Amino acid sequence: MKKKFSILILVFAFVFMLTGCDNPFSSRVDQIINSGSSVQTGTTVTMPLSKDSIYQSPVEIPQNATASEIAKAYLDCIVTIFVCNSNGVEISFGSGICVYSGGYILTNNHVVEDVLNYDNYYLSVYLNEGDEPYYAEVLWTNENLDISIIQCENGDIPFVSVKDRLFDDEDPLELLEQVIAIGTPLDYSLQNTCTTGYISGLDRYTTSDNNIYENLIQHTASISNGNSGGPLFDMKGNLIGLNTLGSTSGNDIYFSVSVYPATIILDKVIELNEQENRTKYTMPQLGVSIIDEIACIVYNQDIISEEGVYISNVSGNSLGKLHVGDIIKSITINSVEYDIKCRNDLIYALLRCETGQQISITVKRRNENKTVNVILN
Repeated sequence: MKKKFSILILVFAFVFMLTGCDNPFSSRVDQIINSGSSVQTGTTVTMPLSKDSIYQSPVEIPQNATASEIAKAYLDCIVTIFVCNSNGVEISFGSGICVYSGGYILTNNHVVEDVLNYDNYYLSVYLNEGDEPYYAEVLWTNENLDISIIQCENGDIPFVSVKDRLFDDEDPLELLEQVIAIGTPLDYSLQNTCTTGYISGLDRYTTSDNNIYENLIQHTASISNGNSGGPLFDMKGNLIGLNTLGSTSGNDIYFSVSVYPATIILDKVIELNEQENRTKYTMPQLGVSIIDEIACIVYNQDIISEEGVYISNVSGNSLGKLHVGDIIKSITINSVEYDIKCRNDLIYALLRCETGQQISITVKRRNENKTVNVILN
């Protein structure tokens, strides 16, 4: 039987009393409010270009480095991310990791999602041992994957290399491989707390707050509230995951989302962001609602009990091409076929596409495989 864990999202929420409290964010709040702008509509803060950063290559780690050496080398690449309201009240905080010159940072979607849901909320980023807040902007985010790419107004942050090892056939993650977690648990005074542990499970899934998390890396490196979005490193110094969840009913059961999606779209997000007319990346839409086997297990449904994703609704360019009841088995993009075993596989495939692009989709329809061509919305 599949066991459902009680899971705690590791973003930390709190509220300060306004009376008699020093507010380190007040000057930045004043600048943003007085400019008449907001997170929703943009800001007068000038965002940096990657080519202007003093850091043009990732931090190098010596071969056979120890966990201590890796952690010390990377501390300045790791940030603490606060969500603040227009009064300067700190709503929540999490962690993040710089992955590209120009202040580009990876974190969890649930760390930053409030700035997209509430007018005049904004992000403040603190660097390692820093006492100055820097404005940051959400460039791309995905709730299902729980990954977000943000950019800090301070482009001079050292950064790390990103490597997929969850799906990489040539260098896959191994059980009991040692890993390092770094982030800001519980309180800002504990910024960049470092822990080590081991990979204890691969390709896991679980639920939290009605969200289903797939393709998780399970590990034993201790993390707490506030670690959300912070990095998980392997012993080669590669960023392999973002710490996301912890179990409330078991010991040493922690989960990270894979950085695989970021390896697909990071360059694309940066290229669009640094055009003369800045554009935010938007993922192409297939125009379907889907259910996979994992969702059926979680919600005790019997809609689909095999690999693939079941189509429950069709709209847009897919009308007449795809049907309710079809099970998507694979997608071919530029002559490369990608197997679709679960929801995340479909998202990963679409991240490789462009709006308006034609792709081929193989579906199981009434126990027969059919291939149809669809133009993405």
